[in-house]
Amino acid sequence: MQSPTSPHRAPHFPGSFLRQSEDVDARVLDLGRLALGLAVVTLGVLFMLDSADVLDAGRAIDRWWPVLIVAAGILTLSGRPPSIVRGALLTGAGVVLLLLSTDVLEEQAWDYIWPALVILAGVLIVARWHGRTIPRAAGEENVVHSTAIFGGPKLICTAQQFRGAWLTAIFGGITLDLRDARPAPEGASINATAAFGGIDILVPKGWRISVRTTPIFGGLDDKTDHSEAPAADAPTLHVDAVAVFGGVDIKHEK
Repeated sequence: MQSPTSPHRAPHFPGSFLRQSEDVDARVLDLGRLALGLAVVTLGVLFMLDSADVLDAGRAIDRWWPVLIVAAGILTLSGRPPSIVRGALLTGAGVVLLLLSTDVLEEQAWDYIWPALVILAGVLIVARWHGRTIPRAAGEENVVHSTAIFGGPKLICTAQQFRGAWLTAIFGGITLDLRDARPAPEGASINATAAFGGIDILVPKGWRISVRTTPIFGGLDDKTDHSEAPAADAPTLHVDAVAVFGGVDIKHEK
């Protein structure tokens, strides 16, 4: 029998795209699963109508496939937390491709659209040029500078007053091992830029990780252990990342 003080929970059916919320008496819509299901149903309906000679499924798919990209962008924007840059780029690209595939725009328009998208990506990167502030007066042993182009180093930092790092990987990769280091009392900051490359940041367990990222067909992945809240006096590492067709990973192991 349900206790009068216990919250009433709506029934949840296994496999449903309605997920039971743990904190409120409501079910949360799983938009990703719902969108995938609707896409599969739509595909089946198109082939059914094609079999009935109602329409040409192949032609319909050729015209309307960019709707999937628009839907992916909207799902990205609706995430918690939302990936605004990636979602906006996906949605915008999907809308443009849809206008082209449905002949609303002529093919020649693409000659102007894709350079505009490149310019937009560049503006987004420039807007984040400053990154997080790292004291330049800090000792060299407490600050790391590394640039990798068509290759890259594996760096081990053991500084006990680590202030931060500037890491840039272009068609290359960088591994920064901080597992034997400790941030300064006020915390440490890493500005990481990965373009067609990758950056791995290795940290010990127990650190408090704060991230900010601008993903342009790339992303940042925090793979650290979040099963337990960090201690009140846990050192803080701020990571500010720009990822362009590349990735930045924060993790405990190689």
